[in-house]
Amino acid sequence: MKFSILGSGSAGNSTYIDTCDNRFLIDAGFSAKKIEERLSIIGVETSTLSAILITHEHGDHILGAGVLSRKYKIPIYITQKSYEVAKKRLGKIDEHLIKYIERTFYLSEHTHITPFDVMHDAIQTIGFNVQDRQESKLSIATDIGYATNVVKECFRNSDAIIIESNYDPEMLLTGPYPWDVKERVKSKRGHFSNECSAKFIESVYTKNLREIFLAHISKDNNTHRLAHKTVTEYLQSVGINQEIKVSVQDIATNLVEI
Repeated sequence: MKFSILGSGSAGNSTYIDTCDNRFLIDAGFSAKKIEERLSIIGVETSTLSAILITHEHGDHILGAGVLSRKYKIPIYITQKSYEVAKKRLGKIDEHLIKYIERTFYLSEHTHITPFDVMHDAIQTIGFNVQDRQESKLSIATDIGYATNVVKECFRNSDAIIIESNYDPEMLLTGPYPWDVKERVKSKRGHFSNECSAKFIESVYTKNLREIFLAHISKDNNTHRLAHKTVTEYLQSVGINQEIKVSVQDIATNLVEI
């Protein structure tokens, strides 16, 4: 399996995954043009995508999904609750291209997708486990306010994880957001702080884990350097000396193979 985070943050989120017999996106929160450009940079033709999987209906996760679906006839996999809220923004899409997510499913013979519920302030938010024919496992949750035991279990024994590290508590406290927004961000239906992300990684860490990416870094309440430093130092303090990588908003990561 190969993957690239095309970009992650409040202005857009999208991750490309290649399981050898399937190429698809998790979220399409940039314009279709921007997603096409970033796929091209990593050597991928947008026309080869077989699916777009949506985690929830917020604009930074669905902005380009409708256009891409119409232009390339790509199916959109989304929960019914999310679709009912998102369909106006997605625009008119052929009925046969809308696939409701209800339980574990296969995109193809060797591409196995397991959705799981995530606490976040949308009508319904899900994360995904992706497994391929070699049983490589990628787990992703880019918007999460609280990790339930179910979420932790879904992330365990992964070869790669992409997990939110949205804010630094001190920067949020002293930052420009109104108090009600600050309360929402740090609530159980908001976002992970750097400390939450570090403790979450500790709780799901196994020797199988080879790639750790921090995602959805706030431009107002965090920095990439601070997120990396906080998570790395905490993990080292509990004996986990794993390289931590930080995704950015405006540049796709290099393709990573697991």
